Amino acid sequence: MNSIAFISDIHGNITALDAVLEDLESRGINEVYCLGDLVGYYCFFNEVIETLHRRNIPCIMGNHDFAIVHNNGVIERSKTCTRILSWQLNLLSEKSLGFLKELNERKEITIFGRKALCVHAGLVDPIDEYMYDINGEYLRENQFTQDMLITGHTHLPTYKKFFDGKAWLNPGSVGQPRDGDNRASYLVIKENLDVEFVRVPYDYQIIVTEMTKNGFDDYISNPLITGKKIGL
Repeated sequence: MNSIAFISDIHGNITALDAVLEDLESRGINEVYCLGDLVGYYCFFNEVIETLHRRNIPCIMGNHDFAIVHNNGVIERSKTCTRILSWQLNLLSEKSLGFLKELNERKEITIFGRKALCVHAGLVDPIDEYMYDINGEYLRENQFTQDMLITGHTHLPTYKKFFDGKAWLNPGSVGQPRDGDNRASYLVIKENLDVEFVRVPYDYQIIVTEMTKNGFDDYISNPLITGKKIGL
């Protein structure tokens, strides 16, 4: 059975991304889309971008990517995120920066005959709107005409079906899960439209060690161990 996969919120965690891509290969899934936030938080941001580029995985822009490209790495609500992004901006390769600059804020695709809209965040703000729950009225108010809305940003796997056949999905996070399970998360939509959330273990200690080497506080890496949101 054919399947399409969605990944999101990698945040410089190449070890998690490699584990997910290996898992996808083992399942024979070749069509993969990324919902943004390639950079931010962890050390291997150039490697993440290079991997996605090499594998021709279509990506859209996340809020951390946007901050790098348009705001000198500043995320105003978070001193931690700003400090990390400012550090990354100084080390970002020209090729990586060029890749980020080419990212669009939304992408429309067809999934086994169903129309889908992919954004990092939401319909009101495709870059930085946190959607923990939505209802049919939200879709109507924002003139949502597709069958599926697929978002990232919250780092929480989500699947909600509406009475009119529409659906909202979030694959969770590859690089920094926040639902209490520290395994990398991604989403599979199968040809019969069944939905599967897949969790992949990986050696997070590689990232923790590298963050320490680069002088970052333990609290930034703790979510890789706990699977919970970073304490800003």
